[in-house]
Amino acid sequence: MLQLFAQKTINEPHEELNFAPSRWRDQGDYFDVKVIIAAFRRQLKIILLVAFLGATGGISFVATSVPQFTATTSIMIDRRQVRAVQDVSAVTEIGSVDPSTVVDSQVEVLKSEKIALAVVNALDLTNDPVFLTSDGWILTWVTRSVGRAVRSVVSLIQDRPAPNSHEVRAREAAQWAAAYRLLRRTTITRVGKTYLISISYTGANADQSARIVNAYVEAYLDDQLEGRYDSTRRANAWLLARIEELRKQAVDSDLAVQQFRAKNNLIAIGGQLVTDLQLSELNAQLAVVRGEVARTGAQLDRIRYVLRTNQIEALVGEGLKDDIINDLQSRYIEVGRREAEISARFGSDHERAIQYRSEKADIQHQILTKLSSVAQSYESEFEVAKARLEELDRNVSNLISVAADANAKLVQLRELERSADTYKGLYDTFSQRYQQTVQQQSFPLSDARVVTPAAPPLQPSQPKPLVSIVLSALVGALLGGAWGAMREYRDGSIRTGKDIREALGLRCLGLLPVISIPHFERRHSSGFPTRSFSEASSEVSFALARFVDLFPESRFAETLRSALLSVAGSGPERSRVIGVLSVAPQEGRSLIAANLATLLGRGEGPTLLIDGDARNPCLSTILAPDAKFGLLDVLAGACSWNDALRCGPVHGVAVLPILKRPDLTHPSHLLAGDQLDQVLREAAAHFKYIVVDLPPLSVASEARILAGKVDCVLLVVKWGETSKEFIREVLGVDEGVRFQCAGAILNGVDMGKIRQYQESS
Repeated sequence: MLQLFAQKTINEPHEELNFAPSRWRDQGDYFDVKVIIAAFRRQLKIILLVAFLGATGGISFVATSVPQFTATTSIMIDRRQVRAVQDVSAVTEIGSVDPSTVVDSQVEVLKSEKIALAVVNALDLTNDPVFLTSDGWILTWVTRSVGRAVRSVVSLIQDRPAPNSHEVRAREAAQWAAAYRLLRRTTITRVGKTYLISISYTGANADQSARIVNAYVEAYLDDQLEGRYDSTRRANAWLLARIEELRKQAVDSDLAVQQFRAKNNLIAIGGQLVTDLQLSELNAQLAVVRGEVARTGAQLDRIRYVLRTNQIEALVGEGLKDDIINDLQSRYIEVGRREAEISARFGSDHERAIQYRSEKADIQHQILTKLSSVAQSYESEFEVAKARLEELDRNVSNLISVAADANAKLVQLRELERSADTYKGLYDTFSQRYQQTVQQQSFPLSDARVVTPAAPPLQPSQPKPLVSIVLSALVGALLGGAWGAMREYRDGSIRTGKDIREALGLRCLGLLPVISIPHFERRHSSGFPTRSFSEASSEVSFALARFVDLFPESRFAETLRSALLSVAGSGPERSRVIGVLSVAPQEGRSLIAANLATLLGRGEGPTLLIDGDARNPCLSTILAPDAKFGLLDVLAGACSWNDALRCGPVHGVAVLPILKRPDLTHPSHLLAGDQLDQVLREAAAHFKYIVVDLPPLSVASEARILAGKVDCVLLVVKWGETSKEFIREVLGVDEGVRFQCAGAILNGVDMGKIRQYQESS
């Protein structure tokens, strides 16, 4: 009577008993819109729950947060207004830099502890209770308070003195703590790529926020002025020392020039050496004397020619320096004119013409006589000029040799003069710079100016109720979605009949819904109590064991009746010994076996229900709590199987319980013997059907033994709990058990949720 119906079902062409692929879904299914929508609908409650918790957290955050007010001001870095008043100094100014670098540097200056300490001291924030009030969420305040208490306790345990016991150190520590608190609440950023810097402070008081921001700007401007004044003062001190050094060097170099001049006879007048002046003067005199010698010689030669040729007419212009000769020349010319007129008028033989010629010859004699004395005078002058010219030539030659030696020494002199001029120029330049820095020190200007002073904000900047609540709900929804996606990804359980067919290679014989007993108003999520029967109510358990008899028209009864028709079959070769098996415990196997026996006993004929789970005899506890003997006693020969029978849940059903025996730790050798086959044969002669409640396949080895002794096996799978991989792994260990399975039934199905899985499958 083995495997008749199982072989029949295996040979059917529409069924395949091979396992499905190891993955739960194809990779493309994860991107199927229907799958995503169905998964979203399945996890919608979790998403809404976490979103609600997030919104609740946002509401509590808004309700318990201290309102924060943000005051903002802006300053502009404008270096041109300083250069419009000051002359750019090479000492106090660095070369041109990138404007972006300048603005970013000023942002870092504003973020420095020095500015923060200046604001703390200016507003006395260390003694301001409003400033020192803890802000933020109430949990933040609690955390800080606990932290302070823990630190105090640790200090007491370690017997250390308080770090701020000394008054000065305590004051400094308070100032630094206030400064860091101020820096944490202050936001300083550059506005885009402009020259503007935005300064914001967030605090619990609107007026105080505005005061702190304005004080921050004032502290920065004061620091800029103080820094410029300090730089100018340092530059002045350096310039004074440098000027004094340059003055000494200039004096020393000028003195060296004068000493070199005196030592080498390089005396200068009006910027020229005396030697050069003398040489210039002698050259001028030499030119004059040479001209005089030439002129005197030419006049002397002309006079000698006149005296030699007696041509008085050639003396025109030569004897003008002698008044007598000049008068005689005038008379000679006048007489000659008259003689010519008379000769022209009366002829050359006229008495008057002869008289004029005689007078003319006399005047010529006088001129020649006087000219002889003049020639002697010119000769003496010519000799004197020649002697003077020779003397001047000698003096010029001497001076030229002296000037040549002086020019050689002028190279060294010019080097000394250049050094002296350099020191003098540096001295003048640094003196001018010093005057400029003195002016800058007396009139300092800052590179920054305030664009818009801060005003007290009218509304708190945070928390923003709507934004906080919506954002919290959105974050909660995202977390819930992530949680739901993780649950979907990790959900490898059996959810639909398609999962049974594809993942296990078995027929799905039905979907058993969740059942409950209305009279007891108690609900069991798996179709029967998932906890131990010893802890459950005996009445409820007994009612669940005969649920199909109490509610014959229920969906549970109809589904089980349909599965029974598929398993038991009909005709002479129908399966008469049916095993109910599950892979894991607590899957509703025992209660399904009881209800299956109830259906057979009511509708088909006498039915025997055998409890085969020796480790956890649930059916025996429910249906035969007062039994004295059980299946193990029958197999051990302690009694006959008829003596061990008990009445079942309904008329027509008998129960063969199983009792734990302390002396029998492992009953598998009894179950594997021929005694059990003998009992089944004898029982088959008295009962039309035999239903065996097999132990879990993954827990007890007896399940494989008993599965080989029944005609077919009905596999019970817990909906949403049993893993596909686990079932395939357990069934894969023993092919004989899988071969015995006539089909699987899905138990404890939530009929409302299963539609969401069926839509996506």
